[in-house]
Amino acid sequence: MDSQHITKPHMTDDINNLKIVFGYSYPPSAYANFETSTQQYLARLRDAGLQVEAFCLSVSPPSHPFVFKELDLRWRLGDKPLLEMYERLEKTLEGKDVFINGPGINLHPRFVEKLPIFTVFQCFDDPESSDSLSRPVAAAYDLCLVGNIAEVKTYRNWGVKEAHWTALGIPPELYDATLTYEHILEGKRDIDLFMMIDRLAPWRDRKVRLDKLASAFPDAHFYGQGWPRGYVAESDQCQYLQRAKIGPNLHNSTGPINTRTFYLPANGVMQICDNKSHLGHIFELGKQVVGFDTVDECVDLCRYYLA
Repeated sequence: MDSQHITKPHMTDDINNLKIVFGYSYPPSAYANFETSTQQYLARLRDAGLQVEAFCLSVSPPSHPFVFKELDLRWRLGDKPLLEMYERLEKTLEGKDVFINGPGINLHPRFVEKLPIFTVFQCFDDPESSDSLSRPVAAAYDLCLVGNIAEVKTYRNWGVKEAHWTALGIPPELYDATLTYEHILEGKRDIDLFMMIDRLAPWRDRKVRLDKLASAFPDAHFYGQGWPRGYVAESDQCQYLQRAKIGPNLHNSTGPINTRTFYLPANGVMQICDNKSHLGHIFELGKQVVGFDTVDECVDLCRYYLA
């Protein structure tokens, strides 16, 4: 099929009339059932009036996605499991209007260019995985939804015509629909600092920055891999957040992009977040959020607002 002769369907202004296929990833994990969580997510979308169905983009799931070098090799060699997944996807897309590659994985750009419907690439792993995941394929899609607001211009520099920021949002377990404005203001907040973060991740100088923050606030509640307090049970996370006064937020590189960016304010926690310049494109600095550029500045700001 020659992609130059494909006419894309006209996009309606009413998203509820669109028939959408949402591609998802099913990696091996000891902590989450991705099949279940995806179906729950799509059920919420259907409840909101959208016509959407799921399609698993993992090859022989559960499995890790291919980096582009391996994906390109499998494509050129005619890898049977990969091409069989492509055939199933083409059949699923018949009669549909929009395809969303939710995790941005496993589809070769030459295949995407041939799809006769509106295609959307979504990625929340830039810039750490840009070279191996997004950069080689993004321009093949009609629209790119970029989770990292700091990297939207990067996509445009790659030749992507339509690249826009999309919020990562809040996991259901970290959202309390019964929480009211009054409870946020009047509820008991007896935890000065609260943060759920992997202390041992190798990115940049993360451990150095976290250790400096922990040293400045020895009574702070830090949870996750490598912390003395260990993990917070999923069922307890909301109540801990609603007891917290301040939630520091650190990123591996550019951002903001992580879920803390959204679940802290959703639970009434004051957020003090890095990547200050781009943070100001999401929230109003000094009113909805406070930004910083260095961890020393973060320590000073936490002390100031606690006082």
